[in-house]
Amino acid sequence: MKKLISLVLAIMMVAVVGLAFAQTVGNAADGKGSITISNAAKGELYSVVKIFDATITSDATASADASGIAYTGTIPEALKDYFETDSTGNIIRKTTATDDEALVAAVQTYAKTQTATASATSDGSVLTFQGLDYGYYAVISSQGATVTVDSLRPNVTVRDKNTKVITAEKTVEKESYTIGDTINYTATFDTVNFYGAGDDAKQVIKYTITDTLPEFLSNVAIDSVIVTKKDGTTTDATITGKSFGSNGSFDIDWADEVTPATDPKTYTSKYDNGAKIIVTYHGTLTSVTNINTADTNTIKIQPTVVNPNGTEEQPWDESWQDHAVIKTYGTALKKVDGQTKEALKGAKFQVPGLTVEPVSGETGVYKVVSYNASSETAGTEMSTNDDGKLYILGLASNVTLSATETAAPDGYNKATTAISLPARATLTTEIYETSGTRYYDKDGNLVREEVTGGSKKEDLTANYATILDPVAVEVINNKGTELPSTGGIGTTIFYIVGGMLLVGAAIVLVARRKASEN
Repeated sequence: MKKLISLVLAIMMVAVVGLAFAQTVGNAADGKGSITISNAAKGELYSVVKIFDATITSDATASADASGIAYTGTIPEALKDYFETDSTGNIIRKTTATDDEALVAAVQTYAKTQTATASATSDGSVLTFQGLDYGYYAVISSQGATVTVDSLRPNVTVRDKNTKVITAEKTVEKESYTIGDTINYTATFDTVNFYGAGDDAKQVIKYTITDTLPEFLSNVAIDSVIVTKKDGTTTDATITGKSFGSNGSFDIDWADEVTPATDPKTYTSKYDNGAKIIVTYHGTLTSVTNINTADTNTIKIQPTVVNPNGTEEQPWDESWQDHAVIKTYGTALKKVDGQTKEALKGAKFQVPGLTVEPVSGETGVYKVVSYNASSETAGTEMSTNDDGKLYILGLASNVTLSATETAAPDGYNKATTAISLPARATLTTEIYETSGTRYYDKDGNLVREEVTGGSKKEDLTANYATILDPVAVEVINNKGTELPSTGGIGTTIFYIVGGMLLVGAAIVLVARRKASEN
């Protein structure tokens, strides 16, 4: 049984309780034990379930020696991988059952199928189950903990290490998007029914969820608001309009006022303590998204509470929040002379299915409005700037555009094949600022540098040109004029006329020979 004691010590924290308020269940009696939960969560249902009986076999005292107690009873089928009966008929832990977490999980799973020895809903104070027969017990709450009560430690104090607190977590479906795409967000919140401890615990009657709804999102709509209970079952929360409202918020009622009305008011919680709220919603990434910074969207949750006497309904002075980040990327090309490699201005391009708008104050720079990769419709025509460059911003990282040159610079031939333009990063995340000493030779060349210090900060100076220019796709144009092969006068008429002259000449030649012969 020393192994059982070791298990107990591994999975519980023993604490000395010095609180003046307490909640007791059962009657104290000689030869009986108790289990005290020092941090029981108000509104949480706690149950104790006896797994095995225990008998005293000697005058054992409160020591670390486990020789004075023996566990008896029938080992449930679900626990036979972890316990066995020794030669004296006592229950011991199997030597092969070395995984404490697996044993605890098995005991908890089994205990939840059994009738509780005692149960109580916590009022937020120290909760003690007393008058318990000695034995090996499981304490079950939202997650549960397994403890033993025996003649060596008849009064055990434990902490609920799984007591719920309010949390917020926000995720986004993908890391990057093209402007015009739909962004899908999921926000998950852990909740409590009472906030605070003991007599000061305040009941939560409402949760308010608020999103920043930044400018880069449009047409935001809520898909679902689900409350998941501790047993895994779900229910739809009732909210107004399935939207965040004009102020970016919506409310979820968390408690119903007891009827008939009481003075002061009393409330009944609608959901389990520790239930989760899961909100899924979406929006469209608009053309006003940032060019060189990550787009951040924040969501928060804030409870509205009432005092223990049912008065002073008020929002709690703290909220919990999390954010999700998305990025957009860009691509670029540069037109150059095939011989001199000099930049060529005046070229025009289009990408099927791509609609763009020019960036104000920038020549040759365009931001995506929408992109349909499967469309064959001609896209917006875009022109290179005086440096022969064309920038397209607002693409997902996995996008590769196929651009066609629709007009070449004066005196040059158009590119005859489509140009592949993969999306590239348009921002850098960090730079390092350092200080130190530099050493130069007599000609002013740097020969050695000693760097000291160094602080990391966000790079606020990088721009799309700095990032995209080194990876811009080079598109070559050559001088010369191609004769048209279709349309206009073309070359066909010359071939026809030339052929007719040759035929006519042949006829004349044959006619002259016959005349000479005659």
